Amino acid sequence: MESVKHLFFKCGYLGQIKLPFTTIDQPHCGLLAIHDCEQHYQHAPRTVQLSNSTSKQYTVLQIEPRTIIITDDEQDHYLRNKSCKTFSNNFTLHHNTPLASFYIKYNITIFRCNHSLRGSLHEGFNKYSNCSHQYHIYYGYPNTETPLDSKWPRSLAPCSTIQLATQATSTVDPFQFLSGNIAIEVQLTDDCERCLLDGKPQCSLDTEGKLNCAKGMQFLFLYFQVKNCVGE
Repeated sequence: MESVKHLFFKCGYLGQIKLPFTTIDQPHCGLLAIHDCEQHYQHAPRTVQLSNSTSKQYTVLQIEPRTIIITDDEQDHYLRNKSCKTFSNNFTLHHNTPLASFYIKYNITIFRCNHSLRGSLHEGFNKYSNCSHQYHIYYGYPNTETPLDSKWPRSLAPCSTIQLATQATSTVDPFQFLSGNIAIEVQLTDDCERCLLDGKPQCSLDTEGKLNCAKGMQFLFLYFQVKNCVGE
């Protein structure tokens, strides 16, 4: 039996994909399953469903070793039309598991605040008021430019927040740097990484939802789980 971490699957213009990604025909061979990989037409759209709580699917633009880049057509429409719905389009990520966590690789935290908000903001924060009939928008720098130990201004504590994808550094016009293309990073847990680095067949969950790294008698369970993973 071939080790799952060495398996790969052909998926049209996305090329060869492998763990943590897989095809919809073999969902147990990875964490995120890509739809329509079996389409014979090379450039037919390949899609992914990120959450079981919604049936919405996103077109996949590119896959890197631990990153999947998708496009949100609805968000792209809002951005092109400078719609305030941009700041309410809450993007639902795949839920975190004992095997991995998922996050928007290039993002910025947007604060939606009531008109009554008072108080000074830190240097580097911007205010966008063209949604004034609903709320004011505040934001600082994208996550890639924000120090890990930085803290949000206390004056923004009453505000609701949303994380949106970015394509550039922040400016006074949020529609210039926000993006409908979203890079999602799949970060395997340390235990899962060690499992794969040790050459085990697969990092997976047992029947109780706990991490199961193939060794000894546990290998039997994993054999039945991965034996049908057929790479190309």
